[in-house]
Amino acid sequence: MVAFLARNRAMRYGIIGAFFGFGYAFFAVTLDSALGTGFESLHLLLAPVLLGTLALIIGREEDRIRSQAKLLDDARERFSMLTHAAITERDWTVSFHDPAIPTCWEVKHCQQSDCPSYGKQHVRCWLIAGTFCRGDVQGRFAQKLGNCAKCDVYQEAVKRDPINEIGENFNSLMWALREKEDLLAEANHELHQQFAELEELQQQTRELADTDMLTSLRNHRHFQQFLHREVTKAIGNGEPLSLLMLDLDFFKSINDEFGHQKGDAVLRRLGQLLLAEMRQGDYAARYGGEEFMVVMPGIGGHDALEAAERLRQKVRSVAADVGLPDNYVGASFGVADLPDCASDVASLIAAADAALLFAKRKGRNRVAYFRDLSETELKDGDLQRLHSRLEGASLQTIRALAEAVDTSDHYSDEHGKRMKSVAEKMAGRLGLNQEQADALILATRLHDIGKLGVPGSVLRKKDKLSPEELSMIKRHPEIGGRMLQEVKQIQDLISAILYHHERWDGEGYPERLKGEQIPLMARIVGIMDAYRAMLSDRPYRKALTVEQANAELRKGAGTQFDPQLVEMFIEMTVEQDPGLRAAV
Repeated sequence: MVAFLARNRAMRYGIIGAFFGFGYAFFAVTLDSALGTGFESLHLLLAPVLLGTLALIIGREEDRIRSQAKLLDDARERFSMLTHAAITERDWTVSFHDPAIPTCWEVKHCQQSDCPSYGKQHVRCWLIAGTFCRGDVQGRFAQKLGNCAKCDVYQEAVKRDPINEIGENFNSLMWALREKEDLLAEANHELHQQFAELEELQQQTRELADTDMLTSLRNHRHFQQFLHREVTKAIGNGEPLSLLMLDLDFFKSINDEFGHQKGDAVLRRLGQLLLAEMRQGDYAARYGGEEFMVVMPGIGGHDALEAAERLRQKVRSVAADVGLPDNYVGASFGVADLPDCASDVASLIAAADAALLFAKRKGRNRVAYFRDLSETELKDGDLQRLHSRLEGASLQTIRALAEAVDTSDHYSDEHGKRMKSVAEKMAGRLGLNQEQADALILATRLHDIGKLGVPGSVLRKKDKLSPEELSMIKRHPEIGGRMLQEVKQIQDLISAILYHHERWDGEGYPERLKGEQIPLMARIVGIMDAYRAMLSDRPYRKALTVEQANAELRKGAGTQFDPQLVEMFIEMTVEQDPGLRAAV
């Protein structure tokens, strides 16, 4: 009983009111008796009833208010939890359901079992599309909300309690957000599809921009980018890299005799052949016209030469593949590599291009390595082409050319090392700065580079040279100077190369300079050149001993050579080999 009264404020307030009514009645009866008014029975009956009723009404209203407050607190807590879940988890499917609210199919006594909301207790018809109210298929929620608010189903759902209206408005808000989320997701999906299509088109455009359409190989622009990247990587990792440059021999005659369509068929088939023969990691491109490039990372010149020879043999089959006479298609190959032939992209291309020129001059349909030039005989027209090819060459490329000349001139690597050491010491004795010393050391290797312009048959001749052949030999300083004018990094060496055959007495060539008119470096290089020549076997004589060579230098001091530099040079060679001191 006590627990019941504690829960029911209206009854508790009524009992308390009735008690106070009785108290008032006894007081009123006592007062009426004293005054003789005659209202005792009325007060005794009405006062408890009136006060008890009033207290009961007040109690019931407080219970209702407290109940509504509790409902509001519960609703606020539920709204807070649902809102938190919706925001943090982006879950717009949350809803505030009251099972007491009838659904549309209950209100309308609907039997449309195929309606999406039929039989579901918590599905609101105004929140979904595809219901069958009055036979009309509804649209999106955002399009129909205004009409649904007037619907008797909606009014039935919210009329019982303001909280129901708040709950349904919350549900409508969540559903609207869900629709917006779905629309955004659809738009985002569509944008992703369009972006993927654009990327695919862009990739196709890049492929077209980087591909030679006739051969399906990469084009000149892409080749330059690829080679720069691979050369940088090879230099950084200290790894070799080879470049093959091939040119179809007499390709113009195919176009002239069989037409350009047949020429295109040859180029197309060659592109297929190169793609089929490449190792994994190799790269092939059409450089221009009938010239092609093959980049072979990770292998040096020797292996690249073997690969080029295999390709050369394969190219012979192209003629039969395209319906030309047997052996009608051939190619010449130029091979160069890092680090032996070049030190950067420009010089690597220049070296491969020069080697291709050598292959052409050896008779075409063959492979030539840039450093293997001893059998090459260049003509005037070839020299002009070589100048152009060396325009982008580095010092490393020029050194490789010089070493090839040394090979053809029968100089040994030991001679080269000794002359470099002597040059370093003489540069120190003469007070040359580091730049001048480096130039002098380089000049000892490059001074005879112009002999590339002298026929090998003349250089290797064992008999006495004719006046015409001697004239060819005497042209090599001038040829070397012209050749190196294209190499911007070594302009200060040209004078040493050009004038190292001038004589102290003015009887040398090419300009008959005399004494100190001859540049200092040219005088030094002239002594070293003569010394190296005397210590090397020649077709027409045996090599001299060091003592004999020094004696010859002293004999030429004051006529052919600068006398002071001769003594300094001999002293340097003695310091290099103390065993010679007694003989000197």
